Amino acid sequence: MTEWLLKRAADHPRPFVVSAEHGTRARLLGEAEIARRRWRPAEPASEADLLVICGTPGEEFEAAIRTVWDDLPGPRARVDLPSDATPPSIGQALNRAVAHLADKDAQWRDAAARAGKPWSPDADRNSDSHTPDGGSSHHGHDSHASHGQEHDDDGHEGGHHEHHMGNPGGLPMAGRGPDRDGLSLDRLHVSIGPILSDWPRGLVVESVLQGDVIQDAAVRWLGSGESFWAEPWNKAAAGHPVTRAEAGRRQAAAYLDSLGRLLSVSGWSGAARRARALRDRLLADAPRAELAAPYRSFERQVRRSRTLRWMLRDVGSIEDGDAVSRLDGWLTRTRAAIDALEDETPLDGAPPVRHTLHPGLLVGGELATARLIIASLDPEPAVAHA
Repeated sequence: MTEWLLKRAADHPRPFVVSAEHGTRARLLGEAEIARRRWRPAEPASEADLLVICGTPGEEFEAAIRTVWDDLPGPRARVDLPSDATPPSIGQALNRAVAHLADKDAQWRDAAARAGKPWSPDADRNSDSHTPDGGSSHHGHDSHASHGQEHDDDGHEGGHHEHHMGNPGGLPMAGRGPDRDGLSLDRLHVSIGPILSDWPRGLVVESVLQGDVIQDAAVRWLGSGESFWAEPWNKAAAGHPVTRAEAGRRQAAAYLDSLGRLLSVSGWSGAARRARALRDRLLADAPRAELAAPYRSFERQVRRSRTLRWMLRDVGSIEDGDAVSRLDGWLTRTRAAIDALEDETPLDGAPPVRHTLHPGLLVGGELATARLIIASLDPEPAVAHA
């Protein structure tokens, strides 16, 4: 039975892709290879058996990765894709991970290590101390936050209140404060990110929640502000020859990456897959003739969706307008960029201005609305500090 289950896991892996610093290129190549293999990505991370790390995570980012990794049930495998990964090396890394999923001894060894027990090939694998999932009684990971929670001690003598039940699960009980309706509800400090599906690379939102409503927020990045998407303009500024077609191809791919994220967060997974397939073909240097017709079909589908526009009607931005306007702008500018893919004139000018994520934009909204707001911005939005 164990061998059959491991084979099923290896035949139908559920990858969860994480982009760390300098990891955007590897993420895009990894997602393209996963789509080519028709693997179904995990959402949330707790459903994954392959954790695919792209780029070079710093110390804080690696700590968040370890938290997610520790919560994954077995069988499981981790894949590390460096920033300079190539399509062949990515394929080889994924093949090794699949083989690891099907390796019975490797999975039992991992389960024993998680349980803090010694392991040998002759050990009794039917005992409670050697379960395929490491003996963990909880496998879920919070789909909203990848860090811990702390209670709010504002207005509470001693910073906590007394509970006869102690701290359930080892977590401190939440403090209380008035919510927007005048009620007294628990207030939790929650770090949202940096590991979430359809989430900007390295973004962390430090929030104060009452229920699922954000009462206060601050935003920050883990890692540097390097941008894969601005590379053509950076190369041109450094004196390297770059054409308008090259820059337009990269910018159109950025818009489609944003569209894929927004459509996925909105729950329209089919359209999100179409956006990402077009993005991958752009980055693979597909000619204009192979892109124009599929893109126009995709654009018509998205523009005609009344449900999507209704969902985004109240998702706004302090400086950059509402999400519907940004959606229309992405669609229009992507079409223009694809139509100009044969423009070999030299590139001049600055890269498109990135949208700005203002912390105040998230305050007062529910978590679902905050996810839509963030997804409606560029792949790597600028951050305005409070």
